[in-house]
Amino acid sequence: MRYVTISDHNTLDGALRIAHHPDAFLSVEVTTRFAQDDVPLHVLVWNLTEEDHRDLQPLRPSVVELTAFLRERRLIHALAHPLYRMGPPLTRRHVERMMLLFSIWETRNGARPEESNELAARLAASVTPEWIARLADRHGIEPTHDGRIATTGGSDDHGALDVATTWTEAGGDSVEDFLDSVASGDCAPGGEHGSTVKLAHALASLAVHAYREAGGEIEPPLAQQISVLFDQDSENAAVRHAEIRGASAYLVRLLGERGRRGGIGLHELDLLGNRLAALAAAAALQLPYLATAQHHAGSRRGLREIDETFFGPRKGRELRSLVFTDTYDEANGVAGTMRRLAAEGAAGALPIRVATARSDASTEPGLTAFSPDWTLPLPTYEQLELRFPLITDVLERTESERPSLIHVATPGPVGVCGLVAAKLLGIPVVGSYHTELGPYALHLTRDLVVAEAIDLWVDWFYGRCDIVLAPTSYVAEALRARGKVEVVVWGRGVDTDLFRPERRSNALREQLLGDASLLLLSVGRVSHEKRLDVLLAAFARVHARIPSTRLAVVGDGPARAELEGPAPPGVFFLGEVRGQQLAQIYASADVFCFPSTTDTFGQVVLEAAASGLPSVAVAAGGAAELVTHGVTGLLAPADDVEGFADALERLVDDRFLRARLSQEALARAQQRTWRTADAQLLDAYATVLEAAGTRHPARVAA
Repeated sequence: MRYVTISDHNTLDGALRIAHHPDAFLSVEVTTRFAQDDVPLHVLVWNLTEEDHRDLQPLRPSVVELTAFLRERRLIHALAHPLYRMGPPLTRRHVERMMLLFSIWETRNGARPEESNELAARLAASVTPEWIARLADRHGIEPTHDGRIATTGGSDDHGALDVATTWTEAGGDSVEDFLDSVASGDCAPGGEHGSTVKLAHALASLAVHAYREAGGEIEPPLAQQISVLFDQDSENAAVRHAEIRGASAYLVRLLGERGRRGGIGLHELDLLGNRLAALAAAAALQLPYLATAQHHAGSRRGLREIDETFFGPRKGRELRSLVFTDTYDEANGVAGTMRRLAAEGAAGALPIRVATARSDASTEPGLTAFSPDWTLPLPTYEQLELRFPLITDVLERTESERPSLIHVATPGPVGVCGLVAAKLLGIPVVGSYHTELGPYALHLTRDLVVAEAIDLWVDWFYGRCDIVLAPTSYVAEALRARGKVEVVVWGRGVDTDLFRPERRSNALREQLLGDASLLLLSVGRVSHEKRLDVLLAAFARVHARIPSTRLAVVGDGPARAELEGPAPPGVFFLGEVRGQQLAQIYASADVFCFPSTTDTFGQVVLEAAASGLPSVAVAAGGAAELVTHGVTGLLAPADDVEGFADALERLVDDRFLRARLSQEALARAQQRTWRTADAQLLDAYATVLEAAGTRHPARVAA
């Protein structure tokens, strides 16, 4: 890189410090404005003198007068970061006047978002002599060029971390020749765009330098590390940013762990201040990232309107959804749906990527995995962990993914991080409702206060979403009644290639039944909220009258030992089973049992139906919509042991009824395809994006 300049805001101080170098020249970034509506602009002025700088100061309040002065003095100048919002919104009128007044635009700024830079480049490239002539008539402004706008780049580096990482390439054997090439358009921008992380680190660098210049002291070990990160030059700016990011994350985790360590009793109150201080310091280290994310989101605001004003709706723009979930590897319906979305996204069938937190942060196609800052076993359900990623990690990855939409699938720590990222980055957000967490918590804790508190939290979380997806019409109506006005149904499908009656195995039946003749089946998490105690009590009555029945319980969970020990005769627990082995068990059974009242859908009911099984379920939750009483199965009152036993006995006694319900259950399950569910999901995405002013084509890959 041959020629170097520093263009500080409204001062030559920085450029004067390097003016003695033979390949350096004086420059400044002048703050001016459209005088009529007080919209600020920044103008780069190159190779000026101190006298030029002094003389332009009175003209700064009017960009028209300023640019006239610069042309009179033959000072080559450019419009810096043209679409970066610094005050009132930019409109078409502002952009058209920029096109008339400036023949050079900075279209790659190393501190500004890529979207802003890219749109500025497209606008500059769209200008023609004919267009400029029409604009001159429209605005009554004499154009300053013949209809061609040159494009340049600059690092806009405020923290001395990204010096010359964004630049302008042009020919010339002298500064004057170089700038003449720029003015004639024989140039091109190069290097990096801006990001939240780069801007956050620039702010941190400025803060560190200001603190030390004010006489602030830093402990020696930390002072040495700060000196390496913020004072010493790096051959690779990206590596330096990664080092700063890593050091910040390490300190956040260290301070957070100190703040959380141990409980506080009355005898430890003197330690509380130190622990709170550690937590506050951990939060403070993340604030620059949050602030710059929101700042960049604000600067992006209005880009879409400008884009569509000049170029019309971009029909080819790709829809990209980033789905945040707290459950992915676990054995439950939500996790299964998330795994399927990730697989479909990886295969290119859906414009989706799934994000979660994993203890080992391992990843796979279609999945973004965050390393958790800390984990917490779910109270009363220690087999499940709440994993808390760093919000700064989430922001950085979300910004790099550049999704057009964020989909939060769970209201846990990962879902909350997704929601926060959406709000900070100005991205539309969709929420999907999967579990009745209030009733679920009540079953687990027997504490009404806890259940009500969780209901309030869930209502707040989904109330922040632009639209809420419900798995069934029943759940959708319930959510609307709770104030979730924008609710649409996103149903589920079933893999009929995997789950089908043809997988029935006589050998497996003999293994499971022994000398019995009829196999009842339950599949799902073995926990109290699934109401397996109701099923076991009902089956005990059935088995007492019809000893030839058996009940297989597939699944695992915190209540297994408690339920398996005193289980009635004829019941056996098979543990967790997946894939083809599970499909074979479904097809080899005779009746499916589903006593849960907290499931909003009941994917296992659909899998059983696709395997040719009629179901006995309760008239509550998602099962009430999946099972049509007397048509595809039988419904019993919730938590009614006797009613559930009567329904089971009716199906056990009547093989003709079983056959009729089985046939209809199979036929209806085969109509519930994942293709239909995918179309519902993409339609919901399109609705949200349309409301946000972005039009994206939504389609399901064939």
